[in-house]
Amino acid sequence: MDHSIVPAASQQKNEAGVSIARSGEGATLLRRRLERPARLGRYAMTVLGAVTASAGVAFWVSTSSLVGVALGVFGALLVALGLVQHFLYRRDLEHWPTDVLLWDEGLELVLANGEVRGATWSDVDLALELVSRRAPLPAEREYLLLWLADSKIPPIQLSAEGYERLAKVAADGGLRITQSRRGARANAVQVIQIRALGPSA
Repeated sequence: MDHSIVPAASQQKNEAGVSIARSGEGATLLRRRLERPARLGRYAMTVLGAVTASAGVAFWVSTSSLVGVALGVFGALLVALGLVQHFLYRRDLEHWPTDVLLWDEGLELVLANGEVRGATWSDVDLALELVSRRAPLPAEREYLLLWLADSKIPPIQLSAEGYERLAKVAADGGLRITQSRRGARANAVQVIQIRALGPSA
């Protein structure tokens, strides 16, 4: 797979490239929902950790008990985890895709930090996953693209038309397609995994 990283400004947008990313208010609401656990988690762990560590230190000073030491260590650990969560949240913001372009030859992501990631249909380690699932109103349903080759890239929101178009292009291109459904209801989560055929296919 082409893992090259180049500035977005240096890319020439050919007319064959079609944007399949979701846009508008619905996309903003869904993005905030995806970010919410990381945003709240970093604050909750940091605040709880600071309170616990302070209580542990105060208890140890007043009683010289090892319980205070344990509380202090536990609180410090929570603060450290909160800082890690903050780092991961900032990393996701930098790697958030601002556009997804579908080409005859493959797929291209334009990231918020100005980088571009690309993959062609002929890449032997091509690995994508399409997810269709319920979403809160007014969206009702969301369509996500998971870029499995790079864990730093968060789930990417696609338009309904872009989701269908990418699935069709992958199927028409003879790639290895695996479909699954999680649940019996009509609105159950649907997953389409897209991989290269490999040298033995």
